[in-house]
Amino acid sequence: MSRPPAPEHPLVAAYLADLERALVAADPREREDTLDAVREHLREALGPAPSTADVTEVLADLGSVDVIAGTVTPAGHTPVVALAAAQETLTAPARPAGPDAASVVALVAGAFALLLVLLVPVLAIPVALVALVVAVLRVRSVGSSALAWSAVVLSGTSLLVAALLSLAMLSTGGDDEPSPGPVHSEPLDQG
Repeated sequence: MSRPPAPEHPLVAAYLADLERALVAADPREREDTLDAVREHLREALGPAPSTADVTEVLADLGSVDVIAGTVTPAGHTPVVALAAAQETLTAPARPAGPDAASVVALVAGAFALLLVLLVPVLAIPVALVALVVAVLRVRSVGSSALAWSAVVLSGTSLLVAALLSLAMLSTGGDDEPSPGPVHSEPLDQG
């Protein structure tokens, strides 16, 4: 045998009646699920004999019936979550048409580093490295931007060429003094 349900507090009965009226236009299945969930929550939160203060506090924590009813799908409509996601997509700020400024800066820095490779390869390395880092960051944040990828290729090439030329200069340019030839000794004049 099951126990008869405990009599509801008048504030709980009024809240549930208001919620049921607010859910009139909701999908019937969601309306019943929502009402059952709220009843279950109130039953667990209040216990068998709640005081008016306890009921008032639990109902305040639960929130307005209009807020709860607003989260339920209206009968014959697309769920609110899907509508909210679609609205976010429509209202999301579009990327401005035109080139990405950071990608342009990375591309220019990569070209400058390539020019520096011809003049001073050692100075081209940090410029190319900075250009490469900026370009890689732009590729990761913007996606498949042709400009960002061009900056990656150009700055990477500049960095590689500058590093190779710097190493070549260091390995060949170490000694400016001529190497000594054979030593000829001549007798000293003793006179």
